[in-house]
Amino acid sequence: MTGNFRRRLLRAGLGALGLQLAAPARALAPQAVEDDAFTGLPGTRVRFAPEDTARSLLMAEDEWLAATGDFQRRAVMQRDTPVDPAAFRRWNGEAARAWLPEQRQRWRQVLAALAPAFTALRIPLPPEVWLVASNGQESANHPYTRGNAVVLPHPMPALGVPDALLMAHELWHVAARHAPALATRLYAELGFEPMPELEFPAAWADIRIANPDAPANRHAMPLVLAERRTRVTPVLVAARTTLRPGETFFDVMDVRLLEVAHDAGAPRSQAVLRDGQPLWHPVNKTPGYLQALGGNTGYVIHHEEALADNIALLATQARVRNPALLQRLRAVLEGPR
Repeated sequence: MTGNFRRRLLRAGLGALGLQLAAPARALAPQAVEDDAFTGLPGTRVRFAPEDTARSLLMAEDEWLAATGDFQRRAVMQRDTPVDPAAFRRWNGEAARAWLPEQRQRWRQVLAALAPAFTALRIPLPPEVWLVASNGQESANHPYTRGNAVVLPHPMPALGVPDALLMAHELWHVAARHAPALATRLYAELGFEPMPELEFPAAWADIRIANPDAPANRHAMPLVLAERRTRVTPVLVAARTTLRPGETFFDVMDVRLLEVAHDAGAPRSQAVLRDGQPLWHPVNKTPGYLQALGGNTGYVIHHEEALADNIALLATQARVRNPALLQRLRAVLEGPR
């Protein structure tokens, strides 16, 4: 694939589909910004991480760091030779930056604009959420999440979406990790059901691209493909392992719908193999997958990303192609837990 993959997906999902987004909050008059946490979300303190705290969060030995493959580490660090996990961990930590006053004010305004909707929808954020400032070297200058932290590069690239929509999307990832049972109920509205965690195919280990927002695969979509009943889960790999000048891992990222199966008693789900190779299908040739995801977003690389976009659209009161899907998600969020 060519071009900036994530940026194209965001634009496809939130622009080319013709969505009319709610107007962003009006800018506040310049004022002094206090250093304490944002407390407008019930039960949650959103804190701007000091640089040393940010460094620790970015160097966390978590599920995502363990899932990264050699290509991903090399591509992020723009290296031609293998990069071991320890060097990659240090690289991530070196991206941490202190917050500037104008950055704090920008994201405080966004949080204040989102707080009423997040409260009404009962989005289950953890007691503490960190906002981390990054120079973007570890993420090709794109926002993402790790644990209970939202990482925001500075300067932020022009992604073509309002700040409120972006923040709502990222905060949902934090909420999904905090409340996985609720997330599973919401995935069901997109056609996904739980499965034992996928044992990533050994044949693709070196080309794996792990998404920090959703590094594991614990859900699959039942489908009928070529008159066969099967289940698929989306995984990310590199379509090629050599980057051209100016390219990042986003430019070579390929989404593959991997067929999966689970043997009774086995601790993990496995890839279905054909002639010794993982059996997979391209997203654009699997209409049943796209139909199940509802059509409100083109960001379909993982059910968690598609859900995060739909939650963000719901929270920002966007006009969408499939409002019935948003109403189903609302019913789950507002219903008994």
